[in-house]
Amino acid sequence: MFKCTGICSTCGKCQSEKIIESTNQRKTRMIEYPADFVPETDNKGFGVAFDIGTTTVVGILRDLKSGRQIGIKARTNPQNEYGMDVISRITFCSQSEGNLEILKNKIDDVLNQLIDELSTESDISKDEILSVAVCGNTTMSHIFSGYSPISLAHAPFTPAYTGVVTLTKEESSLDVSDDAMITVLPGIAGHVGGDITSGIVATRLLSKKGLTLFIDIGTNGEIVLTDGSVSYACSTAAGPAFEGASIEYGMRATHGAIEKVEIKDGEVYFKTIDSCEPVGICGSGLIDIVSEMIECGLIDKTGRLINAEKAGEKGIHEGLIPRLIEVDNQRQFILVYKENGENIIITQNDIREVQLAKGAIAAGTEILLKSVGKKIDDIESIIVAGAFGNYIDKSSAKTIGLLPDVDLNKIVFAGNAAGSGVSMTLASINEMKSAEEVPDKVKHIELAGRDDFQSIYLSSMGFRKK
Repeated sequence: MFKCTGICSTCGKCQSEKIIESTNQRKTRMIEYPADFVPETDNKGFGVAFDIGTTTVVGILRDLKSGRQIGIKARTNPQNEYGMDVISRITFCSQSEGNLEILKNKIDDVLNQLIDELSTESDISKDEILSVAVCGNTTMSHIFSGYSPISLAHAPFTPAYTGVVTLTKEESSLDVSDDAMITVLPGIAGHVGGDITSGIVATRLLSKKGLTLFIDIGTNGEIVLTDGSVSYACSTAAGPAFEGASIEYGMRATHGAIEKVEIKDGEVYFKTIDSCEPVGICGSGLIDIVSEMIECGLIDKTGRLINAEKAGEKGIHEGLIPRLIEVDNQRQFILVYKENGENIIITQNDIREVQLAKGAIAAGTEILLKSVGKKIDDIESIIVAGAFGNYIDKSSAKTIGLLPDVDLNKIVFAGNAAGSGVSMTLASINEMKSAEEVPDKVKHIELAGRDDFQSIYLSSMGFRKK
């Protein structure tokens, strides 16, 4: 049976390296810049900006003389060999004194591969790369900078350093000019890193006057709320469900992944990436199918998948009832019938994983709203960051409770805001200064330290509809 392990480089069940890399390129299409961004010109040489994600690493090459972006590449983070999430990698670091160096060497290698590809394709010398800017979640930034992330695994989750880190070529191990300056953007807290700082810069979040919610959806869901005068941030352990892992037929957003689903008149319609034979389901498709099943009454407000008998009693369309089955005492829904091979299914456990993930983000949102004495109705805008966000259906995300129940017109997608922001800091001293000031302007709330978090989290796991 196909099941995503989350470790693409070693699994090999469904994806070749070529397919993995083509998947990563989806993230390179999400680089957008605010209208008021003006890169500086007449500087010397070239610069590379890196967004180091737990799963994917993006490199952006800029001509510092013209201010122009001239290349962008993405690769899978090879650290996934040691775990798909940051906690697994922190644990690996704690197991042996030399393991931090192993993880650092892994990320250095992939950054140098990106530098090589970008410079070769742009026909420039690596000696002309005079500036590098790096952002990532706090764990990724620690590892790249050579700091142990072990303290990030335990309360109070205190980082080993704060502020900007500046490295030389030798300290960073990057294959650039001997005179290059490497700058790592500052994080906000133990699990709200420089990637969120970068996203805040790119979206001009702190200059918003109305109540604005910024959400970056991933294994950790980072959330920032601001009204233009005060800003709060938190991080929630959303888990890997929306990245395909922990789901029975889950997979990354790659060739053959079901990315869109609709149930209409008793029929299930779906779209796969590359419009080919379905292999499994990725995060956006998972959100769609759970939303559609809620709307159809197949999932009740507690998250319980009804059985065929109950479906008949409720008047569920007769075309859907045969899809409701039970295997080894677990209820399942057949998403795709396959002539050859096993059917693609959604299980009760899959639905629970979605509830855990969306519940964590919803709980974090509620606590931030409580912190400023506001309610969901007071939200004027929701910015969804991250390349994954661009593939989410707004209505589906609202139905399952992943996003607050607001008018859909209030929800906007910012694409890879982290990649945009770090590239902007590379091209402008003013943008770099803005990034350096972010941690002092955003107050972090540690959810684990709040007495009300557990109760809010549990109440957030239910579904509003039906």
